Amino acid sequence: MDRTIIFWLIILSIAGISCSKQTIGPTDNTLNEVPWNDSSATHPKAAQYTALIDKYRKLGFPGISLLVHDKYGTWVGSTGMADIDKGTPFGVGQISKIASITKLFVGTTIFKLIEDSARTGINFSVLNDPISKWLPARIVDKLPNGKSITLGDCMKHETGIPSIEENDEFYLAVLNQPLRNWQPEEILAFVYGLAPEFAPRDTAIYSSTNTTLVAMIAEAITKQTHGDLIRKYIMNPLGMNHTFYQNREPALPGVAQGYYDLYNNNTLTNVSNIITGSGNGYGGHFSTVFDMWRFTRAMYVDANMLSPKSLQTMNTWGKADPPNRYGYGSMLKYIQRGADAGIGHSGRDLGYSANLFWFPSRKVGHCFLLNYGTNGDSKLRPVFRQFEQELIDLSFN
Repeated sequence: MDRTIIFWLIILSIAGISCSKQTIGPTDNTLNEVPWNDSSATHPKAAQYTALIDKYRKLGFPGISLLVHDKYGTWVGSTGMADIDKGTPFGVGQISKIASITKLFVGTTIFKLIEDSARTGINFSVLNDPISKWLPARIVDKLPNGKSITLGDCMKHETGIPSIEENDEFYLAVLNQPLRNWQPEEILAFVYGLAPEFAPRDTAIYSSTNTTLVAMIAEAITKQTHGDLIRKYIMNPLGMNHTFYQNREPALPGVAQGYYDLYNNNTLTNVSNIITGSGNGYGGHFSTVFDMWRFTRAMYVDANMLSPKSLQTMNTWGKADPPNRYGYGSMLKYIQRGADAGIGHSGRDLGYSANLFWFPSRKVGHCFLLNYGTNGDSKLRPVFRQFEQELIDLSFN
């Protein structure tokens, strides 16, 4: 599909959204409350972290919220705008879309189901079971490699199934119906009958379609929605009260607007209400850096979210897909840094970006939110990658 056509359809869809019911309204409030005794001002690198986010705001990003945990403690800060039109600042606790970090929640939930075997009836062997054990033939038979892939292959992105997020026909459908609440089988239909990208387990290529299948399998095992399972096993126990799942749970107040430079001319367009399939396992959660840190701490610092066996299995890394390698629902990122790579997940959507990573070799954690889409080929994409690397270098030194 001609990308120029898609570009103009984006413009037309945004014009249409302005006349329709929005799911994310204007951002009226800045969320600045820190849920603990905040010592950011006395952190030895406070001025450096503040200067870092201010630098990248000046380079074009609308708003940033950053939490860094290092040997000196936890620093939080924010800069820029949550809503440019209303002049609402981006607060340290602003709610923003975390996109594919949803995949980390889905993967963690699978291991919680394994640990809850008395009720779910599954164990670690489930990772090697074919998806046909749970999903009907009407789905499996039409998926690329569908008859020969396992749940574990889906979690490690080793299926060869093309990513729905790379599918032009899907994006045309999204832009034609930007507020549509897509259902999983409607999304899978866009990859039915396509050629696989590789034979199962030959390599690893990131594909959001995989996690839709994982979410569907979790629902088949439990007869509950995967959104309810994530809330039951993760959100509620950790007190992640400022996190919600788009199209599966009511939106919370104070959500930042999302932006993208559609014209690639340093002009930001509000794309908050183009919904790219949220709520289907591969993306859709909105959160704050504080809730993200609660999860990071429980998973990797205190290591009490999962059993040692579950965490070790989840972080069994597969084949490289630079700059990443994938575990069973988790991501090892910045693999070019060797032992200093980070464990967690990144999130990218049309108008939002987020990172949730723990760097075990340095005992450093990063959680950040940025209300700009950095997957698209805009002038700010390389600037964002520079921000990631500069943040890592600063926090390691």
